[in-house]
Amino acid sequence: MKDITLLLEKMKMTLTEAKGAEAFAAVLGDIATFYSDVFGLRKDEVAILLANQEKTVLSFACPDYLVNSGLIPVSSPDAFASQIFRLGRGVIENNFNQVKHLHLFEYVRMGEGKKTMPIWKVMGSLLKSGEEKIGVIELSRKAPAPEETGEDFTPEQLEFLDRSIAMLTPFLVKTMPGDFRGKLT
Repeated sequence: MKDITLLLEKMKMTLTEAKGAEAFAAVLGDIATFYSDVFGLRKDEVAILLANQEKTVLSFACPDYLVNSGLIPVSSPDAFASQIFRLGRGVIENNFNQVKHLHLFEYVRMGEGKKTMPIWKVMGSLLKSGEEKIGVIELSRKAPAPEETGEDFTPEQLEFLDRSIAMLTPFLVKTMPGDFRGKLT
């Protein structure tokens, strides 16, 4: 699904038809599918991290294999998501392997029998509800080698991400559990 208007209509229906964890999972899945389709990514290359109520840590809401992998302090100087959260704006890094960053989550297995892959390129945007920061979305390009990652992210793509995620974030806010902290199981 590449049409944001259709996605917004689908999310409105989700709010009327589903409740609680089911609605939250549907909204997360629809957002991940939308961005993977628009940018030609695998669903595991779309990550949504949400802040706790105190705004001290970020935890993964998707992809599923990272949900129980740990928390990222907002104060972390080496975490890409923390940088976006603190700066309050989107960031592109097309030479991610050359930038000091938190490597830990790149080594979490994506599922049984699946290999881990490094992130070579990443783009992220802030999730906001009004003036309140609620989290970060990261789009990445992973591959065994840099020449297999595809095109660089562009400023125009970041602008699209910033604009479109601003339209989608209210649906996350309406479905997000009040005590979300990543470790759902």
